[in-house]
Amino acid sequence: MSHPYEITTESVKAAPPAVVSLLHVGGMTPADWVTVLTLLYLALQIGLLVPRYLKRIRNYWGRRHGN
Repeated sequence: MSHPYEITTESVKAAPPAVVSLLHVGGMTPADWVTVLTLLYLALQIGLLVPRYLKRIRNYWGRRHGN
C-alpha cells in the first residue's frame, strides 16, 4: 500500500469516534447534537415548503376569483 492511502484509510476509520469525542468535550452529548441537527433539518424543510405552499394557495385563489 502507498503511504498516502494508508493515512487516508486510517483517518476515515478514526473520524467518527473523534467527532463524537470533540462534540462531547464541547459540552453537548451526542443526543443533544442529534436533537439540534434534527431541529435544523426541520426548520430547513419548513423554510423550503412554506413558499411553495403559499404559491399554490395564491394560484388557487387567483383561479377561483377569476384573476
